[in-house]
Amino acid sequence: MSVSDRERVSHVVRRLSMGAHPDLVADLDSTDDAIARALDLSAPAPTLPPMTPPDSYKDNRVLDIASTIAWWIEQMRTSPRLVEERLVWFWHDHFATSIAKVRVPYLMHQQHATVRARATGSFAELLHAMAKDPALMSYLDAQSNRVGQINENFGRECLELFTMGIGGGYTQSDVVEASRSFSGWVVNFRNPRFAARLERAGIAAWQSGFLPQRHDTGEKELLGQRGDFDLDRALDVILDHPSTSRFVASKLYRELVGLEADDATAKRLGSAFARDWSIMGLVEAIVSEPAFTSAGAVRARVRTPVEKLVGIVQAAGDTPLETGTNQRRRRGGGNPIGQALRTIGYIPFVPPNVGGFPEGSLLLGPQQLVHTFDLLSAFQEAPEIAGDVDDLLARFGLFDIATATRRVLEHERDPARRFALAAMSPEFAVT
Repeated sequence: MSVSDRERVSHVVRRLSMGAHPDLVADLDSTDDAIARALDLSAPAPTLPPMTPPDSYKDNRVLDIASTIAWWIEQMRTSPRLVEERLVWFWHDHFATSIAKVRVPYLMHQQHATVRARATGSFAELLHAMAKDPALMSYLDAQSNRVGQINENFGRECLELFTMGIGGGYTQSDVVEASRSFSGWVVNFRNPRFAARLERAGIAAWQSGFLPQRHDTGEKELLGQRGDFDLDRALDVILDHPSTSRFVASKLYRELVGLEADDATAKRLGSAFARDWSIMGLVEAIVSEPAFTSAGAVRARVRTPVEKLVGIVQAAGDTPLETGTNQRRRRGGGNPIGQALRTIGYIPFVPPNVGGFPEGSLLLGPQQLVHTFDLLSAFQEAPEIAGDVDDLLARFGLFDIATATRRVLEHERDPARRFALAAMSPEFAVT
């Protein structure tokens, strides 16, 4: 497949951000320029608006997370720190946690702050922070993990999904030993029966903390190493295993390149990653691979509904978004951005399971494709783009399109319907 220079530049921006950023793409002359711009983190980091913690576990309204979702989508659309937004989404999916079980928007909001603060830093530090994150602990039942009654949920998912991966060399015995090591951590949910006791132990409301009496202090044998491991020491043992760096490096390679890393590439990237766990160092190594800008990588990934929404909003330019103030919106709850994603069934903070959000061919079913139209409900009026078909396609970051797609768009004279057809095009379905 022949890929034009403009399409490659757009490809780089799409992969290293969460949108098409058409105005930026128009100003970039080469893939090298695009990579440098996308990786530039010199602009000030955005400040996540605070959320007031609830008085008790019962004093929660799950839909309050909608304000955080809307803020996040706006950052994806406008933040000059492009790769940061891509990585925040990647780690959000990697450490998938659902408000449907946690039920406390404040905890999900705080988890987002934790991910955002560490998304471009050290993976080792991110892993240690997430292992103590109250929302993730709640989601994986970590607080019920105590000496004499070991709960393996977090231990299993830590090895299978967060670090070593399926086939990474751990056994069921390692799951048990990791879980024993992780025991003793709890969250203060402001439960009237336990809150005062936890606060006396130094665990503030809505924070996690360690209770020594609940910890299994016995010797463990984890991944061939022996010791009386606690949570942090066990995580360091897991980080020392070569499967961890290889698994995480391969997963991020697949996210950014859109292709699977071969064994030699995975080993090479993983070995370098394990030296300092620098996330940006790994990103820079991946984008330096010839495969990143190869013809085979262009449009090799299926665009997620979140990426579609961001791309559509960017394409629409100054078209005003719904305000969410009319009666229909109030009855539905949330805001227009959240409503659009809710209709399509792909909402940040609500992954279907701990494995994260669906991807690839799972996003190409008839329902998912047809509901792309529903994303247009985020606007007060139907978006229209002045100019010809090429001007319209450029707003979506599309430059190399099939003859059939061009013919359909050229035959449609109504600007609003033409915009919708571009959003539904096969080329926009992939990235």
